[in-house]
Amino acid sequence: MSEIAKAVAALEEQAAEARELRQTVERVETEIDARLDELRGIGSAILELHFDLDNQIAEHDYSAVEQAVGALEALVDIAEILPKIDAVLLLTALLEATPTPDLTVPIELFKAAEMRAFEHPRLTQEDLDRQFQTEMADWSDPAEQDDQWADDHWSAEQDAIRSRAHSAGVHLRELVDYIGDNLWPTLIESVEAHSRDDAIDVLAAVAAATRDARPAYKLYEVNLSAQYTMNPSSLGAMGEFIADAEAWLRSQRDS
Repeated sequence: MSEIAKAVAALEEQAAEARELRQTVERVETEIDARLDELRGIGSAILELHFDLDNQIAEHDYSAVEQAVGALEALVDIAEILPKIDAVLLLTALLEATPTPDLTVPIELFKAAEMRAFEHPRLTQEDLDRQFQTEMADWSDPAEQDDQWADDHWSAEQDAIRSRAHSAGVHLRELVDYIGDNLWPTLIESVEAHSRDDAIDVLAAVAAATRDARPAYKLYEVNLSAQYTMNPSSLGAMGEFIADAEAWLRSQRDS
């Protein structure tokens, strides 16, 4: 083989290696983008739940609200999310020839009841009861109660009970919004900045807020039940549906 032929063959081999290397880099970049898109998709799905909750709470559709909470819990699955984050960080480190990140999982951080860097919305029954008492504060019993006073008092109490249940629903919606609109973008930014420590901190805050979603729903359910008990018609079509269902169950029991 002539020297020219050898040189050409060497160049062709180098070109083939370069093409193979470029293809490998492209595959790694594609894998990184895919994992990031999956993470962004989770955030979008959480925000969709928040928008759905607007209508569900307005319609007193407690069953749909509970399903939304279940969907949130399924989306915020740390066992699936953390590997996606680590895949992005590990592949990026390999691609950029930087030190690989420590992939240790700080279990205790995810068990923490309180997060120092992030504080998600919180609400208790005591908070709601104080709101109720404040709204009813001007309704101390007069020396003499006439029918008009009784009617006005009943209306005011209805408004206060409705307001209490509504506040519980709003709290749940705000909690989901905080996860999707505040925490999740910060999580994505941390991953894109290749900061695993920051990403873990935010993910732990997401987990803590999500753990509070189920108690928040129970708070909503309890206060919505109190509203229904006081005045079933105040729940609109949902109140009529529940009342009809209860009537049917009673008829079956008595037959």
